[in-house]
Amino acid sequence: MFSSLARDVAARRYIVCSSSAPTCLATQLPLCTRSLILPRSRISPATVATRFPAHPLASLNGFSSSLLRTRHISSSTTPNPNSTESQNPPLPTPKNSAPRKSKVDLRPGPVKPPSSTLRPARNHVLQPIKPSPITTTPESLKGAKEIAVKDVKDAELHGILKPPPTGANWFRRTLHKGIELAKFYYRGVKLIFTRRKEISLIRARVKAGGSPLTRQESRFIRVQKDDVNKVIPFLIIALLLEEVIPLIAIYAPFMLPSTCILPSQQARIEEKKTEKALKSSSVNQALFARLKKKEDPKGHLSLDALRVNGASSAMCGLLGLSTIGSDVLRIRRIRRHLEFITKDDELLIQDNLALSEKDLNDALEERGIMTLSLDHQTRMSHLQWWIDSVKGFETDNPVTRRLLLLVSRP
Repeated sequence: MFSSLARDVAARRYIVCSSSAPTCLATQLPLCTRSLILPRSRISPATVATRFPAHPLASLNGFSSSLLRTRHISSSTTPNPNSTESQNPPLPTPKNSAPRKSKVDLRPGPVKPPSSTLRPARNHVLQPIKPSPITTTPESLKGAKEIAVKDVKDAELHGILKPPPTGANWFRRTLHKGIELAKFYYRGVKLIFTRRKEISLIRARVKAGGSPLTRQESRFIRVQKDDVNKVIPFLIIALLLEEVIPLIAIYAPFMLPSTCILPSQQARIEEKKTEKALKSSSVNQALFARLKKKEDPKGHLSLDALRVNGASSAMCGLLGLSTIGSDVLRIRRIRRHLEFITKDDELLIQDNLALSEKDLNDALEERGIMTLSLDHQTRMSHLQWWIDSVKGFETDNPVTRRLLLLVSRP
């Protein structure tokens, strides 16, 4: 048994080191023989000769009791320069190795565009975003309902609507408000048909050669004509959806006849019209200056000049007219308004500009002249400027003359 193990030791390269020996013998043993034959302990040459008589160390003379230490295969050793393993040159590394392929992601997902497409162009100029138009309408239906409730309370304070009885519950108050509004709308519609008789008498007087038509009578006839055109749609809405009428007074007041509008609703309509005119006058000054240069012939501005992008909307806003629709509809509204102003100018000259404070403000706003922060004397001077500017152009086209005055107003 020991002889076979000794032969195995001789065949394997195992390292036995001695402090007095000048050389080292390198052998390698299996794990099973390492721990059995040469443990990490002090051994003598006699022990080696007894156990392994065929081992080369057994024939060494003068081998003192030095320390024989084993070196495990797992520990690092200094390579022998005479060994064949150290003489083998390392494998050459290719100089120009092929580039590694990019990893392919098989998961579904959007394909990212190349980085070059994400770079902005050098000569590209970013256009500023146009601000959305500022409106004064309520942002929610809840706000509109609150405004409608305030309108009803204001009408009750002025005696137009009868307030609900004291101590009434929610159902009785709601029913009472609906009945009072129905009575108010009924009286308004009835007044429209009653005024038709008065207008017939005025026209019969003028036709018979009586006193000429006054400015107040002319405006009364114009308001009556607008109310007659609105009364049929209003009756349909009042019969089907009466509770929607307060909301119409907020969002679409042009649908209501003048006799069916509460005082607070009328004041809000006038306020919105003034705000709209002020905004159009301040924002579109450059546009009006360009339109002024297009007068042809001298002293006149054709309605075709309003076909420029945004010109008709700006003019409708200045005059307090509706901006809904295309350029054709807006220019039609402007022409009809200027025809009315032409007749009103003649009546103002006839009455020698005898106007109250409210009538003076209305006359200036109808001609696109802002009255905010102006005293009475300045307002009268602006109206006098308008009247003096239209004198002498009675035989020419009055609409084109007044259109030029709108873009040339002080």
